[in-house]
Amino acid sequence: MADSESSFFEVKIEDLLKKHSRDGRFQDYLSLLTLENEKTNLVSRETSASDLKRLIAESLVPFEKLDLETVNRYLDIGTGGGLPAIPIILALNPAQSLLIERRNKKASALRRISLELKIKPSIIEQTFEDIDFDKSFDLITVRLVRLSGPILKKISEILSYSAVFIYYGAFGSDKCPPELSYTVYAYATGDDSPAKAFTIFKKIQ
Repeated sequence: MADSESSFFEVKIEDLLKKHSRDGRFQDYLSLLTLENEKTNLVSRETSASDLKRLIAESLVPFEKLDLETVNRYLDIGTGGGLPAIPIILALNPAQSLLIERRNKKASALRRISLELKIKPSIIEQTFEDIDFDKSFDLITVRLVRLSGPILKKISEILSYSAVFIYYGAFGSDKCPPELSYTVYAYATGDDSPAKAFTIFKKIQ
């Protein structure tokens, strides 16, 4: 079920990073990601340091529209190089974090990055659809993974009541499970980057 209104807003990259920064660890992550990217193609090799900095900040944009005081169980699907998962972990410090990355080289890079940053997410090298979950989550994120009907349905099944799922894209399908509501937000960063969108789903039943 879609909410009746969508929203557009502007946000500054530097303001976001400053708001969520803890002891310079965003910069540490940027440096580690750049280093690991030279060995494993985590992000495009043509991505500049300023682009990576923007991607870190954009990982946190949805939280301008959310009031999450605590996150107990966090799940990220298709983590890749750690965007948005690592910035979220650094900013929100969830009690438990589970990252799903089916490719061994990327999962290994995530483990090395996590070790250097002194964070301890669980990392599973499987496809999301093949995992049997024995617990629910109060925050789930997906970026750069096609949000098919079966994937969205499985997400809804493991999302706690009143919990949040963030999709880093504009959801426009009419196949949203009835137990979810969603709102699409568009935003601009105030520089030359084009406007982007994300979708916030909430479990309502």
